[in-house]
Amino acid sequence: MSYALYVRAKNGQNVADEAVKLFERSGLKKLSLEALGWLLVALSTEQNKQATALIDSIYKHLKGKVSETAETANFITSYGDDGQSVMLHSNQRTDAILLEALLHIDPQSTLCTKICKGLQAHKVKGAWKSTQENCFVLIALDKYFHIKEKDTPDFVAKIWLDNDYCGQHQYKGRTTNTTTVDIPMKVVLSQSNDKNLIMQKDGSGRLYYRIALNYAPSSLQLNAANYGFKIERTYVGVDDPSHVQKQEDNTWKFKLGEKVKVVLTMATTQRRYHIALVDYLPAGCEALNTQLKGTITGDTESSVTRSDPSRYYSNYILGWTEHENLRDERAEAFRSLLWPGVYQWSYIMRATCAGTFIMPPAKAEEMYSPENFGRSATEKAIIN
Repeated sequence: MSYALYVRAKNGQNVADEAVKLFERSGLKKLSLEALGWLLVALSTEQNKQATALIDSIYKHLKGKVSETAETANFITSYGDDGQSVMLHSNQRTDAILLEALLHIDPQSTLCTKICKGLQAHKVKGAWKSTQENCFVLIALDKYFHIKEKDTPDFVAKIWLDNDYCGQHQYKGRTTNTTTVDIPMKVVLSQSNDKNLIMQKDGSGRLYYRIALNYAPSSLQLNAANYGFKIERTYVGVDDPSHVQKQEDNTWKFKLGEKVKVVLTMATTQRRYHIALVDYLPAGCEALNTQLKGTITGDTESSVTRSDPSRYYSNYILGWTEHENLRDERAEAFRSLLWPGVYQWSYIMRATCAGTFIMPPAKAEEMYSPENFGRSATEKAIIN
């Protein structure tokens, strides 16, 4: 019924009163997020007091259901397996329906651009995963384009750091190309720490911009940090547990020449895109490719294989990686889309050189939104 009112509203009919009556019969608890999105479009066909109050009430409810990062946003919803097949539900369809609804009632909301970017992150080879998703996402993005991108870009963007001119670029016509202006850190830190970064746009069209800061810590001793990812790291002896020991001062002790299993646990409470989990090895260790026969014990049956992605063990999600790299100084795991949960990944290394070594933190981040990251703490290893 909500969808029917939505279709009639799109056809130019005033259905606000019918939408109010439907909501009064059902209420927030009985209506799905999709139904609420369709009702918002129906309610926006008339600006009377009752419809406006109801729009505000539904909008407030939806804001409590949104998961937001610095760059993207998505709505939190779930249905049972049976419901998904019957209702053709998907998270991207819900996000698209609510994006269109927000563009009707509050087109200036910053959520609109974030939801739009979140939807684009789910696109694979130019499309989404079902006909339902493709239809509703394209309807929402078309609405977004005609509101946010109605003016063809024809402007000049300029940047200043206080009174220092840093550069400019002219945009003429629609393009997906980007232009980067780099400001050296010594300029940022010179004279006063309190400086204004000023951006100016002269002309018509929409400017999208991103400000990022690349830095290196002044100390190697870093504490664990959680800015979207919680990372924990532990070590286990492969052939004998006594080969790996943790001392009272939290220093790890590895037996020279023996194999060590590195176990990384990563937790996130929100949907994440294009994730890289990177662990830097102590300089006295080398990563081993366990896909090669006999790497572990010489037994051809001992090689590690990927876990079934649907398999859960001790509440950890295993086999979640899409691509893995073992390099000289680090081990890497990648995933294009990660749902909220606790994930575990492990690899094998060998202690090849005696000495005392710094163990840099393991780090996870969204590669295209690096402000969403997390790391473990710096540790120390003694190999003898």
